[in-house]
Amino acid sequence: MACKKNPNPVPAGNSKPLQIVVSNITSTLTIYSFSVIEQPSSSALIDIHSQTENKTFTVNVNSGDVLTLNYFLELEGPVPAVEPVVSFICDGVTMASVTNNAGIISGAKVVTIP
Repeated sequence: MACKKNPNPVPAGNSKPLQIVVSNITSTLTIYSFSVIEQPSSSALIDIHSQTENKTFTVNVNSGDVLTLNYFLELEGPVPAVEPVVSFICDGVTMASVTNNAGIISGAKVVTIP
């Protein structure tokens, strides 16, 4: 059977990395969790629980994707010298960033990938 090449190929999509960068974690008393949920399908692209170290995570997203970024950042003990940060970055642009210097913060942000 012969194979025909499509003269008008459809682009493969504009897949790009969404980086979740966790930095300034200075103690095991700092706990974070986050998830990235694709809308409207509610499919989890990544779901990370109870981590205690600086780390970068990456998921592939597409231009036009609408994402819900859920976050939880808990500090137990003394106020750290530098606030821990969880940043959601795409194409070098910070789509959302969360910092905390005491207690617990949690919530969700909705972003659209450019």
